[in-house]
Amino acid sequence: MIFDNTMNFKGVGYVCFIDVLGFSNDILKNWNKKTSNPLEKILIVKKKIPGFTHIGGDDDSSSLANSYIFRLNTISDSFTFCFGFKDTPALGDLAFGLDVILKNLLYVWSTFIGQGYTIRGAIDFGDIYWDENELIGPAFINAYHFESKVAKVSRVVVSSNLNKVLKDLFSVQTSTLIGPLMHKFRKDIDGYIIVDPITLYKSPVEQKSLIEHLKKMRDDAPIGICQEKEIRDTSHIIN
Repeated sequence: MIFDNTMNFKGVGYVCFIDVLGFSNDILKNWNKKTSNPLEKILIVKKKIPGFTHIGGDDDSSSLANSYIFRLNTISDSFTFCFGFKDTPALGDLAFGLDVILKNLLYVWSTFIGQGYTIRGAIDFGDIYWDENELIGPAFINAYHFESKVAKVSRVVVSSNLNKVLKDLFSVQTSTLIGPLMHKFRKDIDGYIIVDPITLYKSPVEQKSLIEHLKKMRDDAPIGICQEKEIRDTSHIIN
């Protein structure tokens, strides 16, 4: 599945790569299951991803969105969100693009928890290229590396490149967009900056529902390495 608002892009931007934990095992065991079928569940999530809302009027030349390019690429249980900039981005542009990435990420993360899965991912900022069929570039490689080698548990890690962008953004707190972004990240116990799981819920009711789903995943997961790999201690979400 590919969704984007341009067929060709080469430039700088954000790349968020995520993997759905527990899905492959569910597919292998429950492919023909009549109720709560894993194929149906993941297709529903993909169809409802917010994507990128075009900004401005009907005339692209006068549209603010003319400088922004969003792409969603999914293969099975892997998702890649890309947000590119046609021109050199100012701090406001960087904040807006990151906000779009986070909104899509948090929707996918919270929705999959409700479906009985969780995710692991990473976000990078750097050079990226895509066309109708391909997605290639250092930012994609870095995001994939951080997801597979660094994240290790159910969390979304910030790359060193993106960390530099965050430092620049958060040095300016006057913007109505930059200020709220500061509260969507925090330092994890191993020193990496991550997307704060607290942002997954907006109310005590949503928090309670997510925690109940996470506890069920933890209790239902296979004992041993698989359990630790896929389901982190629920305190990661609660606190």
